[in-house]
Amino acid sequence: MAPTADVMFPTDIRSMRNPDLVEEYYSPGLRNRFRLDGLRLAEGKNTRPQYADISYEVDEDKYHARTKARLQAGGLETEVPEDWPTKLEGPLVWDQSTFKDESEYIYYLTNEDKEEINQALASFKDQGLNGEAITKATFPLPQLGRHLDQICQDVYHGRGFAIVRGLDPEAYSLEDLTLVYLGVSSYIAERRGKQDQRGSMLLHVIKRNETDDQYGEDKPFHTDTVTDTLCLFTRSLAVEGGQSILASSWTVYNELAATRPDLIHVLAKPDWPFDTFSRDPPYYRRALLYNYDNKILMSFGRRLLVGHPPSDPRSAGIPGLTEAQAEALDAVHFIGKKYEIKTTMEKGDMRFLNNMAVLHRREAFRNDGDSYRHLIRLWLHNEKECWRLPRCLRVAWARVFEDEERTSYWDLEPPKKDGIIMRVAGSCD
Repeated sequence: MAPTADVMFPTDIRSMRNPDLVEEYYSPGLRNRFRLDGLRLAEGKNTRPQYADISYEVDEDKYHARTKARLQAGGLETEVPEDWPTKLEGPLVWDQSTFKDESEYIYYLTNEDKEEINQALASFKDQGLNGEAITKATFPLPQLGRHLDQICQDVYHGRGFAIVRGLDPEAYSLEDLTLVYLGVSSYIAERRGKQDQRGSMLLHVIKRNETDDQYGEDKPFHTDTVTDTLCLFTRSLAVEGGQSILASSWTVYNELAATRPDLIHVLAKPDWPFDTFSRDPPYYRRALLYNYDNKILMSFGRRLLVGHPPSDPRSAGIPGLTEAQAEALDAVHFIGKKYEIKTTMEKGDMRFLNNMAVLHRREAFRNDGDSYRHLIRLWLHNEKECWRLPRCLRVAWARVFEDEERTSYWDLEPPKKDGIIMRVAGSCD
């Protein structure tokens, strides 16, 4: 039986082997396992569609103009897709008025918790294991672990996010600090994923140099695309700004269902062109929004859909977004902003997000001398608690969490070449 075509490629992959493309997006094992070489997508020939004028930075004027034009043109869907919910309910539906204060989603480590962490660190080091071997079993936290187990439930089946606060990065060597946040995070999800083609297991969210001005602006809402839990460890803070901002995609969905159900149709159609940035195949298509196993999942990185110059311009010769897709993408951002919460950040914070349902962005920031924003990003998978995924997302998850054909790299510090920080974390792979 042919595989379900909920992720498609521009033509038979076997005929796309391009010697000028250095790397293949999918390893041979994954292509064989998921029979990806048999998936085809017939693109129109002898036509050059007019694509929407949209960029990584969100332009509110263009968004309102596009919305006005599409509404005036008419012919839009007036109901959500068949068998899709008209309204979502539960703890994942929230906005800034839901939480009385931060104590509802921050767990503050006690002195006893910190001592238990230190004992677990000593125990792990006594076992003589490599850092990759950290699990709940090898990093025992008998008392704190019960609180972390509840946080795991909050992330996967509750509000969708939590912060663990109180670690002091200065209290540990770099190697020990890495073991500590790997050990604590293993109680949320034990499996860690490769976050780029190279196989980086730890990615550093940091400004590379003084001319890297992309951090001087607020960033749009997105998910990290390929992980069920996103973990961000705060190693240091900017002198100003850089706060983490969250929004529930379930709250966004409810507003779309009530006011613009046509955009749910657009988001759920498996024809969004994701750029692989000079890998092979050059792009693939799938949906951004899914109704699967009685849950609504949202998965997208804006960079893969529109590019992010100057470091990641949209690859030449691949499809862009339609006017409808451009409006839907910006609508998610602006509705998210309407209901967002801005969480405080402290050095040593561990932030856990349900990446299948919680959108995130960050505000602009300014570094100054030794006060600079530096986060460590982990992509985590909990085999037991992860939501059931549609086939196209299972392929994506397998590429990140199960592909043993790619090497793993554990960069405790940002990798450098000739003293210059090399490429660091983007919004997704």
